[in-house]
Amino acid sequence: MYGSKLDWLSQHISLADYFRQTQQLLSDSFANLQGQTNAFSFSYYGLLRPDVLVSYLFPNIPIHFFIIGYATLLWSSTGGLCYYWLRNKGYKDSISFFSSICCICANCFFQSHQQIMFIEILPFLFLSFILIDKNKRQWISLCVVMALFHNYFYTPGMILILLLYDYDQNHMIKDILISILIGIGMATILWLPTGYLILNNHKSVVQTNLFDLLIPNFTLKGLVYDSYGCGLTVISWIALFQGIQFKKTRKLSILLILMFVFPMFSYILNGTLYARTKILVLCLPLVLMILSYWLQERKLNKSLLVLASLFLCTKTTLLGLLISLVFIGYYFMDKKECLMMYALVPMIVFTGFNYNQCLDLKLYNSMYSKDKQKLMQRNDLNQRTADLDQVGYSVNRIYDPKEMKASSYTSTSNSLYNTFIYDIIKSPISQSNRTIITDSENYLYLSMMGIQNVLSKDSNLYGYKEVDSKGKYKLLKNKNVFPMVYFTSDTMSESEFDKLFYPYNLDTIYNRTIVNGETSNDYASKMKLIKNLDQSIVIQNKRKKKTIPIDFDTKNKLICIDFDVKNYTDKKISISINGMKNTLSKKHSVYPNGNKHFTYILSKKELKQFDVTLSKGKYKISNIRVYTCDMNVFDRVVTKVKPLKTTSIFKGKVTTSKDGYLVTSYPYEKGYEIYIDGKKQNIEIVNKAFVGCQIKKGSHTITIQFHAPFKNTGLGISVLFIIMGGFWIWKKSKNLLVMELWEL
Repeated sequence: MYGSKLDWLSQHISLADYFRQTQQLLSDSFANLQGQTNAFSFSYYGLLRPDVLVSYLFPNIPIHFFIIGYATLLWSSTGGLCYYWLRNKGYKDSISFFSSICCICANCFFQSHQQIMFIEILPFLFLSFILIDKNKRQWISLCVVMALFHNYFYTPGMILILLLYDYDQNHMIKDILISILIGIGMATILWLPTGYLILNNHKSVVQTNLFDLLIPNFTLKGLVYDSYGCGLTVISWIALFQGIQFKKTRKLSILLILMFVFPMFSYILNGTLYARTKILVLCLPLVLMILSYWLQERKLNKSLLVLASLFLCTKTTLLGLLISLVFIGYYFMDKKECLMMYALVPMIVFTGFNYNQCLDLKLYNSMYSKDKQKLMQRNDLNQRTADLDQVGYSVNRIYDPKEMKASSYTSTSNSLYNTFIYDIIKSPISQSNRTIITDSENYLYLSMMGIQNVLSKDSNLYGYKEVDSKGKYKLLKNKNVFPMVYFTSDTMSESEFDKLFYPYNLDTIYNRTIVNGETSNDYASKMKLIKNLDQSIVIQNKRKKKTIPIDFDTKNKLICIDFDVKNYTDKKISISINGMKNTLSKKHSVYPNGNKHFTYILSKKELKQFDVTLSKGKYKISNIRVYTCDMNVFDRVVTKVKPLKTTSIFKGKVTTSKDGYLVTSYPYEKGYEIYIDGKKQNIEIVNKAFVGCQIKKGSHTITIQFHAPFKNTGLGISVLFIIMGGFWIWKKSKNLLVMELWEL
């Protein structure tokens, strides 16, 4: 299938399918993912993209047809627009065709089946260039809107490139600025609530050394071959140096050379988040324009050719250099047929570097399993559901609208919730990127998040009983997990809780609700240390599997295992114990998970051995500790708020005999409102990450609502700018028509 594994399968396809299932164009929140979250947490994955919106009209057609079809349509359209743009600039048909072939064979289009938003912005960039050249800048507003709907993160970089192009070609930017501002205003409904959400959630990325940004990087990953950049062949690098000799292209050529060599430019275009070169894909049209200009002028400056060659160092680039030199020699001997033959070079490079990258149908079918779907559809799913089968891929997969999950994978995940899952209750970090919150058998995660239902191939999970099965999948249920909304008076102050260390904080947070205030309700942890191995173990091997017998009682016990990991290579490390996996991302990962302390919380009914799988590499394991705790410690009783039918997030009734706290498992973020008997309450963060508030004794009606911050404001601004933009486009188009008729 024309798709890739993790990102394409777990985000682009799963989320687009979920958007369609909701049957809502602009929802405030999504109840089915991340324990109830702001809908704009997932706006990056096609919330208002045309292919996703069109799929709403055809619910019986699998979503991947729309995603794949649209991706390939935009890819081919990019090549057509490139040809049209260059030909209208006065370049020969053969040169325009050659450059457009170099365009659509550029390695960046590898992303059309992986992280599709990287390159789906390109057609609108080429179209904007065409509109600038035709002096129809008013229509650029629509290009900016479409760019924001496809990739709001790259749109600021696109705008800078448009301003650069207009100034380089026409020495003006005034007229285009109005169109750009109108386009930004039209798309406010998307970027304003999304931007507010991003500002309120930090994202862990590799720290950038500002001094390194000034050090030139001659690998040229932003320009040649690499799929996280333009992905052109080395002829493009030679063309940039050859462009220096022409007055028309000199300044732009020098600027582009500096952009591909100095990381500072990538850092700025990426909004100072990191200095990844993938943002330089926006320079693709400008590079092709300079290539076309050089070929049209047919002037070869040998000194600049030698200078360009001095920057090339990788084996692949040197091979491309040799092919380029042959091409240059033949081309300037008037053998024009070689120009078309050279178009095969980027095609060969593309296919050669992107081997076996397409999705295995078996994996796709396991994620879109009809057996799982039937289990979800034919059973009553009270509260939430976890899917323990292929957790990295199924994280965003919703089989039925009544299925609610606590997992999610989005680049704008809730930072408080992420910290709770991975740093407080110590669920395993199974992926290199910790923004992905996967389901796990960690009993604290299952119970505290109100997960009554578990999809699994294994039924050996404490507290859960098999109630249904289909094929190789089993549906397990546990009605004794926490309600999603409940009352309790068993509390502990946050200041006291923060003094506790792992694992003694685990049963504490389970048995006491952590609140921001002084309380007198203490708790003594029941965790017991039973193994303490101080020696270090160095692992240096290929992938291995080991079985370690257990010499202590495990029946009805929670088992906690933890140890430190030190990596001696640049490869990632993964260690699984009884199917629970921890991963340490590689040293130079863009999104390092920082997982140097592996923790495993096993809650099987009974274990007789530890089945350990060690990834290949060289690394050290030290400070191994094993703790146990009786599972009856996790039999805490709370007062459930009886749910009532409502259009709000939640509505219910509760009767209490004392003052206490209303506690939920809704991850806290701006936009929540709690009403008790119709009176709005002051919301507090309880259990370090969730929505809650104080409640007095007595009988009460509880209503919880959520309104995405700035959604209505964004909608109002968008409507206003759509009206203004329509008038602006009509007026400018009318004036241009009058001028054209006058000239005739």
